[in-house]
Order: sequence, then structure tokens, then C-alpha cells
Amino acid sequence: MANLNAIPSYSAGTINEIAQTLYDELLTSGSSLMLSEVTKFLIEDTKKYVGWAGGLQIKPDDIDGDLTNSLVVLDINETTQLATDEWVIIEPVLRAHCEVLQAGRMEGAQGLGVAPSGPSKSEADMLYKEAVLQMQKEAFQCEPFTVDLTDSKRDGEPRHWVSRSLYATGYRGLP
Repeated sequence: MANLNAIPSYSAGTINEIAQTLYDELLTSGSSLMLSEVTKFLIEDTKKYVGWAGGLQIKPDDIDGDLTNSLVVLDINETTQLATDEWVIIEPVLRAHCEVLQAGRMEGAQGLGVAPSGPSKSEADMLYKEAVLQMQKEAFQCEPFTVDLTDSKRDGEPRHWVSRSLYATGYRGLP
């Protein structure tokens, strides 16, 4: 889980501002996406990020105090602020998400005689799924912890509990 009590690095901007910047870039490269679609995808991908990270670093103005051991409804919308380190994790997913829609439109336009450019829809889908999996790995954070293993027997156990657990999984030791 993300350290929600940490001081955020820097703000990358609101979802609207970030979506506008990416939209401007996509528009100059020939993309047919609308700003509303980019914004919608950014909100969806941010929600996925929050699911794995546990929250956003920049708390909305209407949430005060410590969030430790509390359940708070986080409304992710156009005014939600993203920290720069959150944005660099979400950005590849958003770009791949936009590419899926663009690829679908290009395949649809082939029937009208438009020459396809960019990846196919199936390739774009695969790249999007890979980007989401990568975001899942990068977003998940956990406070450091230790696991103490003991060689002592547990009550009622014929063997050491660590050895028994490994034996039950089929582990027989190194050859």
C-alpha cells in the first residue's frame, strides 16, 4: 500500500490538465481521439492505479486529517490531482489505452479504403494488457516487514513447522 502520509513529490496537475497535454500531443500526431475520451481513459486508469497503490498522494481538499485505519470514499474526477511519480506509472497505460481506441477506429476505416497505420487492434489490446500488468507491479507498495522463522517445534506438530509446510507443498530440498 502506498504511504499516504508521505509528502508528495510534485503535482503533475489535475486530470483535466494532464489529459489536455496528452490530447494536444496525440492531436499533432494524427490521432482521432477526443479530449473527453482521453479524460475518461485517464480517470479509468487512475482508478486502476489506486486499486493497487491503495490511494493517491495528494489528498483532496475535502479530506482532512490522518487516513490511517479509515475508509474514505475517493472520488476520482477531472479535478483530482496526480503526483508526478503517480503520473509516470499511469502514463504508459493511458497511452496504450488511447492506442486501443485509435487502432479500432483505423481497422473500421479500412472498409472505407483508408490505409491502416499503427498497430492492429489485437496488438494494441495486448500492449494495453501488458501496460496494466506493469502498472500493477509498479503501483503496489508495501511497508517493509520481516518474517521470523523458527526451528522450534509447534505444539502437536511432529516436525518443525517450516519444514512440514515445505514438505506439504512438494518441496524436497535442493538436489
